[in-house]
Amino acid sequence: MIEYKEGEFKEFIIKPNSSLSWKGNKIFFFMLFFVSFVIAFSFAMAGMWLIVPFTGLEMILLGSALTYCYIKNSQCEIVKIDENKVSVALIRMRTKKVFDCNKYWAKFILNKPKLSGYPHKLVLRSAGREMEIGALLTDEERIKLARMLKKNVE
Repeated sequence: MIEYKEGEFKEFIIKPNSSLSWKGNKIFFFMLFFVSFVIAFSFAMAGMWLIVPFTGLEMILLGSALTYCYIKNSQCEIVKIDENKVSVALIRMRTKKVFDCNKYWAKFILNKPKLSGYPHKLVLRSAGREMEIGALLTDEERIKLARMLKKNVE
């Protein structure tokens, strides 16, 4: 997903497509939790009590997986372009990696895949350094982003 903002500088916020919000994940988890434990306790009442601990383990694993997916989907990349500078910030969990370069030397390059079926690779290259941009996007979105960035740098 690409968000574009224009003000003092041009800003592109790149985020992965997220299927559910945190609130949606919690609702999904608690609905599944309730249904699973109702089924598990009904089996326990029939004498098959061993199902209850495995249902608990299953819910712990499901909750962990949903939390992990939400954290991975909360990462983003921010590309800022002003009159003299191009800045890219990669924000992942608690880390922030920033790549600054002069707008005159900045070049956005869309590398074609070596094998068909693989995605393109978008890089910002400046003064012998390069940084990949848009790894969170689909291939079509990455191609669209490359066109937008090249248009705004020129």
